[in-house]
Amino acid sequence: MSEWRSPSATELTELVTRLRALDWTWILSDVPALAERFGWRVLVSRPNWVLLDTGLGAGSGKVHGADGAATRIETRLTDFVEENADGAQRIRTAFAELAGVITAAIGEPTTRIPGQWPQVRWVGEDSTLVLAQSAVSVVLSLVTNDRLARDDRNIEVERQERA
Repeated sequence: MSEWRSPSATELTELVTRLRALDWTWILSDVPALAERFGWRVLVSRPNWVLLDTGLGAGSGKVHGADGAATRIETRLTDFVEENADGAQRIRTAFAELAGVITAAIGEPTTRIPGQWPQVRWVGEDSTLVLAQSAVSVVLSLVTNDRLARDDRNIEVERQERA
């Protein structure tokens, strides 16, 4: 098994600081320039998304969008783990440690969403930095506030329909 990879505190602090201060067009056709600024590689570009290598291999990043407008920039912060008890513990630990580094860098989060797939959010004027844990990795996203509000509404509707 290869060595576990996740950013150092210094690397993560630089990344979140740059993302929070990002002055960008939010136009999908401008993703190559964005990728160059962050040292990422564009792998595949489609009308509504661009697949990136952000340092952890092919597909470790993606810019999502619709109708030519970007709505979410995401980068995986950790290697994948096995879906077992050891992997789950490693991801929970990584999520907590990465959240701590981001909090030290940019301040207390605006929102903490607990649960099976927790999130920590730092709301900005036009976009929100989101740290999210999945079953197999930890992902950092910068999401337009409009897109995030729509996502949250959709999640709430699904929750109500299941109740």
